[in-house]
Amino acid sequence: MSTDYTVAALDHTEPCAHFTPEGVEGVLRKNPNRPVSLISLQARQAVDKATERGLCFKKFVADITVDSEQMPPTGALLKSGDLVLQILPERKRCWPECELLEKKLPCSLIDGVRYASVENPGELCQGDLLTMVTPTE
Repeated sequence: MSTDYTVAALDHTEPCAHFTPEGVEGVLRKNPNRPVSLISLQARQAVDKATERGLCFKKFVADITVDSEQMPPTGALLKSGDLVLQILPERKRCWPECELLEKKLPCSLIDGVRYASVENPGELCQGDLLTMVTPTE
């Protein structure tokens, strides 16, 4: 498994964003217990190309799109410059009324989304690397 995650895109008008303990500076959070959302580039592309649309496809917005074969595991610390994110145990959930769930079709958001807390504030730019580190680094 790769320990580097390339920032493919940010849901931000600028190429860089500042992260505070509350999440991306200037972005209102629906759930303060999940300050940062990440999606894999593969999941983002699958959502964009999907002909069968899940309930969350239109409303889910990721702060960071990462280009990596696998998403980071729960508890992982990701560092880029001063910024340190920790992957939370909570994952994307399905709504019972979702068309994909009703039809027993796969949803790329389930495996392709992670939530994180901001352990140390900092800036992140498109093209930066988020590197998995041990807690002592």
